[in-house]
Amino acid sequence: MKKWKRPSKWVLVGVLSILFILVIGGWTSLSLLKDVNDEKASSLAEAKELGKVRAASSETIFVNSDKEGEIHAEIGQMHNYLNDLLGWGAWQSVNPDKMQEELETKHNYIVETLVPETKGTLKKDLLRAANGIQKALETNKVKSMFDTHRIFHDLDVVMNDIVVEDYWGVTETFGATSP
Repeated sequence: MKKWKRPSKWVLVGVLSILFILVIGGWTSLSLLKDVNDEKASSLAEAKELGKVRAASSETIFVNSDKEGEIHAEIGQMHNYLNDLLGWGAWQSVNPDKMQEELETKHNYIVETLVPETKGTLKKDLLRAANGIQKALETNKVKSMFDTHRIFHDLDVVMNDIVVEDYWGVTETFGATSP
């Protein structure tokens, strides 16, 4: 019968180091997810019932009301892009540095195509959304893009009358869900 041999000190240090890294990594992931989920405001239906979703007239947010439908569609497409990029945990594998050209293209599209067609609060919301992409590119932190996604989410939901549970209440155009 073989006698059990005690592992060396270096093996124990290595195993403890790996466990420490796994625990810290897990805790960090859970913290990020908690931060993301804690910011959820309520459902759109609830926000509307409580009078927390403002109506915005076309004249106050669009330069040319003839392009309103086109802008609504473009906001929906940008929201879909961000859903695909960040949704269902996909954000964990996004590295803004490796997507620089694609993200710069989206940023420029917002600033050069959408912003000139808007005014007032919608223009401010779109500039804030573009700033989220810019910040992600500058810091290489995908978390900055959550703000961009939430802005496009709320704009898309209200403008295109999409039925969803989540309404973040982050746009100046349609209002926040908190008093």
